[in-house]
Amino acid sequence: MKQYYGQQSAGYAPLPPLFAARVRVASVVIGVSLAIGTLLVFGITALVNRPLHGHSLPRGLLGLTALLLPMLSVLATAAMVLSARRCLQGDYLVIARARGTRAALTACFTVLSVSCLIALGVSALVDLWGNHGKLGLTELLVTFANFAIGLIGYSAGLWFVRPSVSTLEKFSDHPIW
Repeated sequence: MKQYYGQQSAGYAPLPPLFAARVRVASVVIGVSLAIGTLLVFGITALVNRPLHGHSLPRGLLGLTALLLPMLSVLATAAMVLSARRCLQGDYLVIARARGTRAALTACFTVLSVSCLIALGVSALVDLWGNHGKLGLTELLVTFANFAIGLIGYSAGLWFVRPSVSTLEKFSDHPIW
C-alpha cells in the first residue's frame, strides 16, 4: 500500500481487524467505566464523610481542591481513552494521532500523580474538617482509589495506541508481523 487517502503509508500502521474492532469497543467501555467509577468513588466519599464530619465536602478551598484535583485528572484520562478511537482509520493506526494521544495520556498520568501527592500532603498537613481528633482515612482511600482508577485508564489507553508486537500477533489471522 503506497498511499492511504493521499498520505504516505509511513503515517499508517496496519492492524489486525480483530484488534481494531477491540480498540473501538473497549475504548468506549473503559472510558465510560473510568468516568462512572470516578463519580462513584466521589459519591461514596461524600456519603461516608457526611456522618463522620457533619458535611460531605471540606469547607475550605484547599481541602476541596485536594479532593477534586485527582478526580478531574482521572476524568481527563477517561476522555483521552475515549478519544483513542480517533487514532484508527479503518484497520490502520494513524501514527501521528497515536503519538499525540500517547503524549496526552502521559501528561494526564503525570498530573494525576502530582495531584495525588498534593492531596496526600494537604490531608496530612492541614486539618480539613475542623475536628482535630479524626484521621483523614477517607481522603487517603479516595486518593488511592483515584490513583488506581487512573492507572488502569493510563495502561489501557497505552495498550490501545501503542500495541506490542506480541499483542498484534495474538489478534492476527495470518502472521504478517
